[in-house]
Amino acid sequence: CRISRMQYDPKEIAQGLIEEHGLDGALSVAIEGAMDAQRAGDNYVLSVWREIKAVIRKQIADRAA
Repeated sequence: CRISRMQYDPKEIAQGLIEEHGLDGALSVAIEGAMDAQRAGDNYVLSVWREIKAVIRKQIADRAA
């Protein structure tokens, strides 16, 4: 999943990942994306992935409640 540098909506990206992979799969994709951004030294994309992970984790927590 590539993140555009021009415009992003972490909630929208997270929702797309959840629809495609389910909650747990979406979190795995987001974690991998964050690790790739960290390896590449791309702090902007890393910050986007962090926001996406937070949205997904909140949905996981809400589901468990």
